[in-house]
Amino acid sequence: MRHIFFTSILLLLFVNQSYSSVVIINGLTHVYSGFSGDQLQGEIILLNTTGFEQRVSFKLNDAIFSCESERFFSEEISHSQSSITWFNGSLMDKVLAPNEKYIYRFSINIPKDPSLRGSFWTALMINIEKPIREEKLNKKIGLDTKIRYAVGLLTNVNNFTEVNLEFQNLDLKQNTSTSEKSLLIKLINESLFIEGVKLTLEIYNQNGEKVLEVNTKRKMVFPGFCKEYDIDISQLEEGNYEGILMADARKQFVGTNVSLTIE
Repeated sequence: MRHIFFTSILLLLFVNQSYSSVVIINGLTHVYSGFSGDQLQGEIILLNTTGFEQRVSFKLNDAIFSCESERFFSEEISHSQSSITWFNGSLMDKVLAPNEKYIYRFSINIPKDPSLRGSFWTALMINIEKPIREEKLNKKIGLDTKIRYAVGLLTNVNNFTEVNLEFQNLDLKQNTSTSEKSLLIKLINESLFIEGVKLTLEIYNQNGEKVLEVNTKRKMVFPGFCKEYDIDISQLEEGNYEGILMADARKQFVGTNVSLTIE
């Protein structure tokens, strides 16, 4: 049976909303699911929290990920999983009246291609054009502070495939001056869908006793790309340890053994 579900989680944000003149009420990342040929309806709810008019503008960018560099947004560069051409909405300027709540509506039209499968994404950039702060310098120069949001629009198309995660790299980082120790983990998503991945690390001493268990927050790992996790293991004393590292996505698990020497 065809179904569409909506969830909202915080992902892409350039500024803290609490300091903004206009806030997005229903989340900065929107996840949709559908089948080939479906038209999915979405909305972004904006609220002008000030007593002044605020001008907002909308434009589309692609979010570019890489295992070697930071994510960035671009109008010129695209990628194979882009859903930018599926978007149908008014890319315009809108003036919000004082304390006005405005619902920006759009649709995502999945192509009628039965071979499509996986996660596709784009970003709707929302600029607050009217300054939220203006300081007069020498009575001539105005210093403007502007706000920019990136709202992630993520679309899962057709039935999910098996989770396919791989631990690409594990590094032990030790700071001898502060006694801080951490395990740096790079995980790559080889499946077709965006996965929400949580790691669990269990550490055992030479007597087989569990001396540490750490659970990370769940992070979104995009298909074909990496995500780095930093697990604090500062409480481990000098010695040799064995461990198990587990990645959990959609209640499917991938694990690896870990050997550590703390000096």
